[in-house]
Amino acid sequence: MNPRHTLLGACALAMLLAGSAAWAQSAGAMDHSGMPGMDHGAMGHGPAPAPAMDHSGMDHGAMNHGAAPPAGAPPVGSLPASDGEGERGYDSYGIHPHMMDNARTWQVLFDKFGVARNRDGQNSLEWDGRFWFGTPTDRLLIKTEGERESGGGSDGKVEAFWSHAVSPFWDLQLGARRDVGTGPKRNWAAIGIEGALPYNIELETTAYAGPSGRTALALKAEYDLLLTQRLIFTPELEASLYGKNDPERGIGSGLSQGSLSLRLRYEVTREFAPYIGVSFERKFGQTARYAADAGASRSQTAVMAGVRYWF
Repeated sequence: MNPRHTLLGACALAMLLAGSAAWAQSAGAMDHSGMPGMDHGAMGHGPAPAPAMDHSGMDHGAMNHGAAPPAGAPPVGSLPASDGEGERGYDSYGIHPHMMDNARTWQVLFDKFGVARNRDGQNSLEWDGRFWFGTPTDRLLIKTEGERESGGGSDGKVEAFWSHAVSPFWDLQLGARRDVGTGPKRNWAAIGIEGALPYNIELETTAYAGPSGRTALALKAEYDLLLTQRLIFTPELEASLYGKNDPERGIGSGLSQGSLSLRLRYEVTREFAPYIGVSFERKFGQTARYAADAGASRSQTAVMAGVRYWF
């Protein structure tokens, strides 16, 4: 036999075998399981591909692919990253980042500090701030809120609490309140709860009891809607209820007043954010009658501008 023909034939046979093996492996259509006597290892095809794994019966939770969120936690991503106590400092599972170290720390936060101008052309200075010192579970908490009008009138309150975390989302608060500003000063014992509802709606509810059988209830709720990473829209609702009339301070029993504010802030940094907004306030019942007798309006609309900051 001609050696050239033998060499060409061997090359052709090798190319044919290699092409057949590649085709069988890629197509996966040939089933050799029913062909006895075939030794794939001896044919030089290499080890057979591993069979496909059936994952239907596997417990992925046991494989530590990621810890499941705590029971009752809001959906992942529903809470923004911590940027101060105003957002309560929880991660996406609602766990406070300092819960483990219990170190003492402090913070000053002014959610509102600016001016407002109502439809009567009067200006006023408004503030809503807090200071706390302590651990994530037990703190001294001081709150202050109020306004001072350009005409000289003012209204405000200062509160001091022992704040104790009863869950990752809620703090129980025990303390006292003092009303300041125009009219006689009033002192109250206070008990309240403050925390974050699902989807990071922040809620404060405080009940008060004072001398001469006075009682009161204050409610506040707000929500931060992130329009961008720096632009944040915050609607806020407040309501006050009293158990009896207090003519000297112009307060009537029942639902005394309610307000809605809409603020848009831009975070130059996480600690410093100018805002603009509008507020609507309405007095009800006997409180509205006291205001009318004093020549004041029962409802008021104002535009506001200021800065939110913390350190």
